[in-house]
Amino acid sequence: MEIKIATEEEIKYCYEIMHQIREDLSKNEFLLAISEQIKNGYQVVYVIENNQIICVAGFTISHKLALGKYLYIEDFVTDKSVKFFEAGKALFDFIKIYAKQQKCNSIHLDSLIQREEAHKFYLSQNMHIDSHHFSLKI
Repeated sequence: MEIKIATEEEIKYCYEIMHQIREDLSKNEFLLAISEQIKNGYQVVYVIENNQIICVAGFTISHKLALGKYLYIEDFVTDKSVKFFEAGKALFDFIKIYAKQQKCNSIHLDSLIQREEAHKFYLSQNMHIDSHHFSLKI
């Protein structure tokens, strides 16, 4: 198992895994969206095993008054056909080390209510449910 931060060229290979939770995006829409997000510091990291990408995460590093410097995981997906808890854990551990190297105070993410398996995983990684996230479509 190898973990790499994707170059802009490598991001296209992450689409198949990312598409499993971003089903509404075509490959072109995905690449355009990622290209825009990169302008704001978005990075993609992935796990590869036997020449196959099996886990992908996208994140940004930012600052807020309430949090200081933090890493925000925007996307975290393990291939549904693989069900590699180890891959997800290895990727999460990589992100924790990276956040420390970048002198972040914390790691944050939002997870949709129906993603119960993801919640179990995040809680197993010592994450805490600190708040409710509210939204309003306009």
